[in-house]
Amino acid sequence: MGKKTSRPRVLIGDSSQAMLAFLEILLGPQFEVVSSETEAEAIVLTARKLAPELVILDFSLSFLEGLGAARQLYETMPNTKIIFFSLHEDPVYVAAAFEAGAMGYLVKHLTDDLGHYLNRVLQGERVCCPDDLPGRVSRPKNT
Repeated sequence: MGKKTSRPRVLIGDSSQAMLAFLEILLGPQFEVVSSETEAEAIVLTARKLAPELVILDFSLSFLEGLGAARQLYETMPNTKIIFFSLHEDPVYVAAAFEAGAMGYLVKHLTDDLGHYLNRVLQGERVCCPDDLPGRVSRPKNT
């Protein structure tokens, strides 16, 4: 008998152990959480080993580390979908996430139904919550 996996396999990356635990509980009924990691390097290595359908990342790994992990995953595992689940509501973060190969950008405290968005991404759709976030104007900072 062939083993049938009925739930999509997800890897979660966030610097907060509490957030990882929360997401494991939240996603458990709909998804198979294959691993939870707190460091960008571990996320990439684990994803390569376990080949999940979906990787959820946060910028809390540090902006560049989160983006770096996304880029590496996108380049080496094109079939794995990447979603950023972040506290940042800045369109600059959204643009950077999509540029790095992400299929979704969700703001933690504004996303009611995480599973709904994850399923849309698994079907090949690009998502953002809130929907209007990419279009919000942010003033460039003077450097």
